[in-house]
Amino acid sequence: MKLAAPILLMALLSVGSTARAETSRGPAPSPPAEASATEGTAATSTLPDVPLPPPRPRDLAAPPPVPAPAAASGDEEACRERLVRMGVVFEPRPDVFGPGCGATRPLALSRLPDGVAVTPPAIVTCPVAEALAAWILDSVVPAANRLDSAATALAIGTSYECRNQRNGAKRSEHAFANAVDVMGISLWRRPAIPVTPRDASSPEGRFIAEVRAGACTHFTTVLGPGSDAAHADHLHLDLRGRKAAYRLCQ
Repeated sequence: MKLAAPILLMALLSVGSTARAETSRGPAPSPPAEASATEGTAATSTLPDVPLPPPRPRDLAAPPPVPAPAAASGDEEACRERLVRMGVVFEPRPDVFGPGCGATRPLALSRLPDGVAVTPPAIVTCPVAEALAAWILDSVVPAANRLDSAATALAIGTSYECRNQRNGAKRSEHAFANAVDVMGISLWRRPAIPVTPRDASSPEGRFIAEVRAGACTHFTTVLGPGSDAAHADHLHLDLRGRKAAYRLCQ
């Protein structure tokens, strides 16, 4: 019985030292984050690969040009208010779009300052309508007065039309309601004056030359008789934007 006590004591000491050793090592560490991520990736690697799109055909046409961006709503409202103050008559129209064409918030323009009718009404953007109104006041009205008359109407050939330029190089400004073709101008108690080649020394010749030169101060593009065969019978007026504010007046 005396030997049993020392043996029991040694067993207890051995158990205690083992418990302290386990406690000093602490709990087993968790797997590192990288290992967890790798395991997650391996779990989804059995999904089928997403197929690639078919190759682009070589003869596929280039996408059509994007319509010019619309003016900000505040700018548009301010422009329309200026038109009203100038005595311009117009009707708001819904947005128009075609393949690579279009205009947001166009106007059907029917009358310009000084009672000048637009026949037929032109579908244009507000900036074009404003440029036409300023041209009427600054150039057409004074030129008509010098003939002892008054301008009564603009004869319009084309306003909005979804098409390319005549040479086919790019979209026409007509495709964005950013251009108008003036075929002639009607006068009070005088025959209408069509836009055609004429004697520059005649009253009608001087009238057309004056209004054409005046248009160059309000539009970025003015083309008419003498510029090329396509513009021999009208004045093409547009607001195409160019680098360095370049203007084309021919």
